[in-house]
Amino acid sequence: MIDLRLTTDALLISLSLILFAVESLLPMPLMPPGAKFGLANAVTVVALYMLTEVDALIILSARIFLAGILAGSPTTILFSMSGGLLSVAAMILLKRTEKFSVAGVSAAGGFFHNVGQIISATLLLGSEKFFLYLPILGACGIFVGVLNGLLSAEIIRRIKKIRT
Repeated sequence: MIDLRLTTDALLISLSLILFAVESLLPMPLMPPGAKFGLANAVTVVALYMLTEVDALIILSARIFLAGILAGSPTTILFSMSGGLLSVAAMILLKRTEKFSVAGVSAAGGFFHNVGQIISATLLLGSEKFFLYLPILGACGIFVGVLNGLLSAEIIRRIKKIRT
């Protein structure tokens, strides 16, 4: 018998890897170094709202690990994983309050992703100076988080419409 949860997670991991790969090919005009649109994170947000918190964690972790193996390095995996796990933790906490929109939850995720990466850089390289870059990266994280959240909210709305 087919395990629907496993199949769904595998498809969403694949989709997030495709979005990660496509995004790596796009030019990033007007974005500061280290900032990206994070389109693959929309998949995590949709999973958080349409599946379970565990599914969202699995999809995020698998995507980061596989993307790091395919196109990165152990350091890339470390920075991405620390940012991603802090991001999902923040999104789970805010979603549970039921006081934030999908875009608001995603914006917090974008911000905390950058916080996690800066914490990793600080611990790994031993300099608190990385926190000087947080206002720039944090603002970008919030901006792209809102955009990804709006995209995710529309995807969620359409999935719910199809299900009814």
